[in-house]
Formats: sequence, C-alpha cells, structure tokens
Amino acid sequence: MIRASRGDIPCDILEEIIALGEGYKTEFKVTLPSPKSLARSLCAFANAKGGTLFVGIDDSGVPVGITNRAIELSTIEKAVPLVLPKPVIKVSVLTFNDRDLLYIEVSEGPNKPYYVRDGKETSAYIRAADVNLPATKKILRHFMGGDGGPAGARKTLRKHEKIIHDLFDQNKRLGVSDIREALNYSERRIKRILVSLTRQGLIIPSYNEKNVYYRTEDR
Repeated sequence: MIRASRGDIPCDILEEIIALGEGYKTEFKVTLPSPKSLARSLCAFANAKGGTLFVGIDDSGVPVGITNRAIELSTIEKAVPLVLPKPVIKVSVLTFNDRDLLYIEVSEGPNKPYYVRDGKETSAYIRAADVNLPATKKILRHFMGGDGGPAGARKTLRKHEKIIHDLFDQNKRLGVSDIREALNYSERRIKRILVSLTRQGLIIPSYNEKNVYYRTEDR
C-alpha cells in the first residue's frame, strides 16, 4: 500500500520551486490523471535523472490543494505496477497556505530502460522539456547513450546561458548572489537564465536552511 509521509519543504522554498514552473524534472497536476497516464510520467522520470510531481497545483502554478488524498494515493498504487521494472518513488504530503499538496519523488532508475505495460504491449517514455514522449528503440538507445535529455540540451544553449552554465564546472553549487559576484548581470537576468537552465534539466534547484541554490546533475 502506498503511504504518504509528512514533507518538510519550507514555504519560501516551495514558492520558488512553483515559480520555476514545469520542466525536465518537475510536473504539476491539479489532480492525478488515470493510472496509465501517471505511469508514463513515472517511467519518463525513471529513464531520465529522476523528477518530481506536485499534486494540487493548477496549470498556472496556483496551489489549490488536493480534495481527496485517498483517491490520489489509490491512483499512485495502481500506476506503479504498470511500470517495468518497478520505479523507486517516495510520496509526501506538504502543507502550503493551509492546503495539502502531494509530492511524488521519482528516483533515477538503476535498471534503465523503463517501460509502461499496456495489456500485452510495453512502451518506453522519455522526458523532453516538460512533456513525456514515447520512445522508439532507436531514440531510446540515443537517449540512454547521453545525447538525449540534458546532454542534448547543452548543445543548444544561448551565449549567456552557456556562460552561467559553465560557472558550475568550477563550483558544486551556486546561488543568485554567487553568480552576481562572478558576472556583471542583473538579478532579473540571472533568475531568467536559471529558470531556463532548470527547465532544460541542466541544473537542479536545491535548498538549505537559509536559501535556494542550484547544482548540476552530477554534483
């Protein structure tokens, strides 16, 4: 049985995560879709570098909360067996502005590739920007080989995106203030570029007790 533990993401950190919007590693749902549709998201995240689904947030990024936790957990329980091999997930409940949200963390799969079972058929899914796409065997080999996902995204970076992304080669983690010290960019410009890099899956927003910072996939 799927159980939800109590999450502990601070409200200000959660606000920043929501402001970043959906992307390579993040997906928002007002309520969970069918088990089969949810299984595609779990599969795509497991085939990538992992990801998170927030349930109770609408398409415009407004936290509206979940209305029936039991139904949402039941959907998760039905979706997990549809993914082969079984994905590693953790489900938590977060309270934000007196509203409960579900937070589903999907770990990067140790046994790639992952597939979704549909009757006697199986299909693999990969993550591209903020959508889940079915993958042919050729695409899947290409994706698993490192040219898809974030690796492929690096090749299409704009000049200033590349400049900021290159800073992470020498630093384990960076915050907005760290980047401002290194570059003569405005805070607004830096945040816009960080949002773009996050949505492409090239950096990951994290946090400690004091502030939000960013790190690359391999740090």
